[in-house]
Amino acid sequence: MKKISMLILILICFTQCHSSTETKTSKDKKTEQNISKENDFDDSVSETTTTNNNNNNNNNNKVQIKEDTKIYDIDSIDVKPDFEGGIAKLQKFIRFNYKYPEEEGLTGKVDVNFVVEKNGSLSDIKVTRDIGFGTGDEAIRVLKKCPKWFPATHNNKLVRVRYYLTIPIDVYYEQTP
Repeated sequence: MKKISMLILILICFTQCHSSTETKTSKDKKTEQNISKENDFDDSVSETTTTNNNNNNNNNNKVQIKEDTKIYDIDSIDVKPDFEGGIAKLQKFIRFNYKYPEEEGLTGKVDVNFVVEKNGSLSDIKVTRDIGFGTGDEAIRVLKKCPKWFPATHNNKLVRVRYYLTIPIDVYYEQTP
């Protein structure tokens, strides 16, 4: 009788452990599915998959690294990108590097936007308003020459941000240091 009750007890323990493992596995899968649904960044996330082969137990471990490549709007982030020395230094940099056209009486504004990358570099420079005479191309040239910025942060992570800038054009403006 003791042997039978002991055998039944062992079977119950085995069954319980086995079902517990299956439940945990299914819960993990459901959790992964929920996390992937919540964090579905579509185009804004690049994935890298790495496979490690361990010779001792021949397990394949897959590691997925998700990097946020979304371009944030300047108003939706915690800390905005900044030129080293502030906006006054940026204006000074543009003033000394911009080659103004030699057209008489030319005035106006060139509107540009660009992405300040996570490393502080500028990319995707676009002219949205140009007054002609090569002013837009010159704005792009100067911004490509621009030193690195302090990148933006959102939720304590570096992020890419679209930045908008207006460059005033006045050929009579003195270029003094």
